Amino acid sequence: MEASSGANPSRWQREINNILEVQIARYPFLVQMRALMRQLQDERANWPVLLPLLFVFFVLVYRNERKKVKRLLRHLAE
Repeated sequence: MEASSGANPSRWQREINNILEVQIARYPFLVQMRALMRQLQDERANWPVLLPLLFVFFVLVYRNERKKVKRLLRHLAE
């Protein structure tokens, strides 16, 4: 007996989910990415605040690291 509702997945959907769980568990990076995706879904209501904040943080860190690289390149060129 197959149920098409999301609360009670069919047998093949459970089997596919189990296969995916096993394959994901084989690679630690994928486990971390999956956890991150779940956390992002949980914070979906806060995305209008979080995404601009993450963007600003990214830009500041990028500029700081870029300055360090340029300084190092200048030092090596001398």
